Amino acid sequence: MTQLLNLCLDPETGITVDGLREAKYNKIDQLEEMYNAQAEDVEWESSKNSIDLLLHFIDKCEQGIFSDNHLDEAKVTLRQLAAEREESDWNHAMGSNNLNVLNEYIQKCTNGTYSDAHLQQAKEIAELIDWQQAKDSHNAAVLNGFILKCNNGIYSSVHVDEAKEMLEQLENGTIISEWENLVAISDSNSKLMRLNEFIQKYATNPTNTAQQYMQKATELMERLRDAEQARVDWIDAKQKDTILDYSCFLKAHPYCEYREEAEQRIQSMKGDLLNDMKRSPFKYHREEMFGYISTNTLTKHELVDESCVLTDRGYSHIKRFPTLKHEQRDLPVSHLENPCSQNGNTDVFFFGVSGSGKTCVLSGLMSLTGQLGFKFDPKGPGGGGSYAIELRNYARHSMLPPATDQKYIQVIDAQINNENGSLSNISFIEMSGEKTAQFAAINNPTSLDDLGPGAAGLLSNDNRKLIFFVIDPTNQKNIQMGQDSHQFVMQSDVLDCVSSLLSKNPLLMKKVCGIHIILTKSDTLGDYVDQTVVQNMLNEQGYAAVLSSIKDLCQKYDINKQTGFQVGLYPFCVGRFMPGDVYTFDETDSLKILRVVQKNVGSVRRTGGFFDSLRDFFNS
Repeated sequence: MTQLLNLCLDPETGITVDGLREAKYNKIDQLEEMYNAQAEDVEWESSKNSIDLLLHFIDKCEQGIFSDNHLDEAKVTLRQLAAEREESDWNHAMGSNNLNVLNEYIQKCTNGTYSDAHLQQAKEIAELIDWQQAKDSHNAAVLNGFILKCNNGIYSSVHVDEAKEMLEQLENGTIISEWENLVAISDSNSKLMRLNEFIQKYATNPTNTAQQYMQKATELMERLRDAEQARVDWIDAKQKDTILDYSCFLKAHPYCEYREEAEQRIQSMKGDLLNDMKRSPFKYHREEMFGYISTNTLTKHELVDESCVLTDRGYSHIKRFPTLKHEQRDLPVSHLENPCSQNGNTDVFFFGVSGSGKTCVLSGLMSLTGQLGFKFDPKGPGGGGSYAIELRNYARHSMLPPATDQKYIQVIDAQINNENGSLSNISFIEMSGEKTAQFAAINNPTSLDDLGPGAAGLLSNDNRKLIFFVIDPTNQKNIQMGQDSHQFVMQSDVLDCVSSLLSKNPLLMKKVCGIHIILTKSDTLGDYVDQTVVQNMLNEQGYAAVLSSIKDLCQKYDINKQTGFQVGLYPFCVGRFMPGDVYTFDETDSLKILRVVQKNVGSVRRTGGFFDSLRDFFNS
């Protein structure tokens, strides 16, 4: 190692530490440490007459490799040499017509070795030489390198446009040819590899052609990376075969090979979908319609202007409230354990399972304040005044009320003019849908208490009774008998059970002045709904037997005599419904129900003579 050290210390040998490092001498770190300890004076002596060597020596001093014993003297010597040689170096660089020589001179100016007296002129000459070389090269890489120097501020932008134009002309054919060869590759892995090479090659190319094909390359890259997942999702979308699924597929895979087919399927299905929405609006709930609108699968022009599936208000409402929960507030229902109706009232009962539409019927009725002398008491003893106010607001704003608390009975105190023009007191009583369904699970029920807390008190008082059964004709599924029950029934079963209970309570039946059925969602029954249509629909759904038993009950207790003891069947819809659970309020059906109420209040029930009393005695 000592011999190597002496050789490195002797400038005439040509052996250096850097050379030995490149030769991978295994003790180079130890040798370099020994060299640095002894080489300072040697390098100082050898660098006194060379600007480059002085710069190297000063750099080692400032890095701490050498001491600063000669640092000040080295800097003074450097300034002296620079002052002596600057002009000659400048003249040499200027006359050399050599870009490397000029760049070396420019570097010495920028690092402070020389002054900047000739710096700008040196840069201008270097730019002209570089531009001429790039122009004469007819080489895309060289031209692109010159453009990058202009973009990075090394050169001015005087020649950049001309350079881009030359590059465009030079590369057009090459880029297009490479792209066509790339696209023709059938193997996905090979195509992806060539595509990566293409992007790396032309990513910094400023020409219009290059940027145009870089956009195509980016799209192709997206397609290739997405292709496998797109195949899986396409199979799933075809199995579901809905416009919304195809639209979601396109959103997830905008560049896939199935795009055109998916768009064609969407267009071919739109007409049937829009027609079906008009025919069966209840099939399309809020979240689904919001999906069509938010993804622009169905445009406002298609839904509102062309097909009239939605109104402007309905369209805007769905956009504003993506789900029913967004627009609905909890109803301020009364939670009375023992609800009551004032003596002398006509009690109007609404029986139906949860979700049958009782609340919608009441909502429509509450909106009719002022008609037929009808008004409800917001502070009535029944406790349902706040409930009535909120229901009225929902109807008047064409909004569906939320599901109510199904554990308690709601009583709304109101007044209406009877047919003679006199004011009559009434109580609208919404029976618990959950308790009504649970009641159907009781074996041989005979007590009115079985219909829920407070039911017996309301049904046993001396007030006249008007009974409405509320049925949703679209719901033919089994209904759970309460949240904790594992038993299920149909709506017709529940109606049958309630009818059976009524027949076992003759004292109650003597106070009943009418029994009727309200069929909600009558939009689903067709455009022309009459008594025959309703009757046929109820027979098809298994109501024939129970309707017959109720008719017998009516005949026995002289109920519905004006209709031949037949149960009144009233199709009901709170307005013109559209897909997405939006509607335009229409009071027509609500007013029909209110007129039925009016006809059954204030009229004195026939008491009869001896034979009527005798009949009542035996019937009891």
